[in-house]
Formats: sequence, structure tokens, C-alpha cells
Amino acid sequence: MKRLFFLLTLLPALSSAQDRGELVFNQACSRCHQAQQPTERPKASLFATRDAVGPAMSQVRQKMDLDQLRAWVKAPYRINRKTACDTRLLAPEDTDALMGFLATVTVPTPPPRRQLLKDQVEQRESEHAAQRKAEEKAKSQSTNQGKK
Repeated sequence: MKRLFFLLTLLPALSSAQDRGELVFNQACSRCHQAQQPTERPKASLFATRDAVGPAMSQVRQKMDLDQLRAWVKAPYRINRKTACDTRLLAPEDTDALMGFLATVTVPTPPPRRQLLKDQVEQRESEHAAQRKAEEKAKSQSTNQGKK
């Protein structure tokens, strides 16, 4: 019961940390990036909206883990000199809040079903090939032993 009470007292702090991370993302990153890849293209509106220049953060998370992303946020120009990403004004606590937000919001998207099926077929084929090779080896060893 005490543990449950302790966890319930942490919920507002966790929520405010999430809000803080979202605020930092909106201030520093949303000019060029989206938090998640949109599932469908938005319909044309009367007001032209600028497309994101940089990749969606869900795509970035597929390529980078959080440590690599933290290194990028701390000094993007050291990793890619041609980047337009400018995070020099982020305070260390803002970086932590941003990482927390990106860890919870941008879960890497799973591969498409077609890719999963293709991977399963390739895995089964390699298992069958390994099994056939082992059977052939066992047969050749048994025939070689009889010739001695």
C-alpha cells in the first residue's frame, strides 16, 4: 500500500516532466522535425503549412539509440558540420526533459508486415538449409565409417 501511495505521488511529477519535454521539443525542434511520422498525408488546407525539413523523430529513433541522440542534441555540428540543427541554447535540464519526451513519444515503428513475413521466410529457409547440411554430413560420416 505504501508503494502504491509513493507511485501515485510521483505521477504529477512525471506528467510535468513529460510536459516540460514536450515544451522543449516544441521550442527547439518542431520548426524542422515532427515527433512522430504522420500516418497519412494531411489534406491541403487554405493556409499553407511548411513541411518539416528534418526527418521525423520516429525515423531518427529507428537509426539512433537515446545515447546517440543525446550526443547529437548536445553538439549536432560536431557530428554533421552541414546541419542546420542548433541546440546551443538548450540548458542541461532541458536536454534531460527533451530526452525523456523523445523516449516516451517516439517509439520506433515496427517494420511493415511484408518485411516481417520476408524475414520469417528467410529465417526458415536458412534453418532448413542448415538442417539439410547437418543430415548430409551425418550420412557422409556414417558411410565413411563403414568403408574403414
